[in-house]
Amino acid sequence: MTEPALPLRALLSLCAADALGAATEFKTPEAIAAHYGPELRTYQPGSVFGFAPGEATDDSQMVVATLLGYARGEGPAGVLAALREWLGTAPPDVGGLTRRALGLGTLDGGVRAWTESGFDAAGNGGLMRIAAPWLAGFRGAALAREAAVLTALTHADPRCVHASVFLTAFLEALETGGPYAEAARSALTVMDRFDAHAALVDAGLLGLETQAAWRALRERDREARAAVRARVRSGVEGGLTSQSGYVLDTLEAALAHGRRGDWLACIEPAARLGDDSDTVACVTGAIAGARGLPVPADLLPPLRLGHSWPGWERAWRCTEELPGVLAAARGALSHGP
Repeated sequence: MTEPALPLRALLSLCAADALGAATEFKTPEAIAAHYGPELRTYQPGSVFGFAPGEATDDSQMVVATLLGYARGEGPAGVLAALREWLGTAPPDVGGLTRRALGLGTLDGGVRAWTESGFDAAGNGGLMRIAAPWLAGFRGAALAREAAVLTALTHADPRCVHASVFLTAFLEALETGGPYAEAARSALTVMDRFDAHAALVDAGLLGLETQAAWRALRERDREARAAVRARVRSGVEGGLTSQSGYVLDTLEAALAHGRRGDWLACIEPAARLGDDSDTVACVTGAIAGARGLPVPADLLPPLRLGHSWPGWERAWRCTEELPGVLAAARGALSHGP
């Protein structure tokens, strides 16, 4: 397994980025500039969901809940149980598809929720938390499989699944220190070669009771891969369509922001553009962390997660508690079968 120093820095990076974007979520760039001025380099008040300055949102909370689930040593079932415990404490700002899928309480809940949507729900609720398996130590083919399965627990649309497979492979490629565009090309190759459909079948997320979803996933697979590929190439070149909650908007925007030279140069634009700024900033923070870009020192001491649930308290300092959470997750996986 990789030396944990980089994963811990990346975990703190995505949490700090999320907290920086929390104040500007669902606001327009014009409103943000008028309220906060020409710079947004420190945590600010004004979250529409009541997060205090320095508190990270549901994005980071679900990353940490996933790590707490891994520490149980029960695979996806343990992660699902941990996410359901988090949801059961009524966290603010939970997406509708995430709420419905986790509420069903089964491994195929994401497939069922996607079926209920008419096979037309492709939000970023899986992408926002999918750095967790990379942080926990999955690599290579195991990482691609885990990314697909964990995403589909709530977001089974093939655009969501393939976006997550790409992102986790991208984080793995970035940690070696190679060029940004080359890492993206390598991750796209991983995505193109990976049989996500087979992974979901093997994990028990697709079966006789979800045959309609089975067919829809097969029929839309090629188109979904092409859509992810196009947005990745655009983002790597600096293209940015929107910061909406659509999974490919989030992926493209994070790639566009994450290629810049230092941590604040990556994260501040994501926060200043508003809309789903906390999620775009969080995903960008994972990318910046995988690149080894250091979080400004003044942003670390006040960093918290803005909610309490089994295994985490809102008052805890991330710098003090996250090392233990990450170590427990990595330790459980290293001693697994």
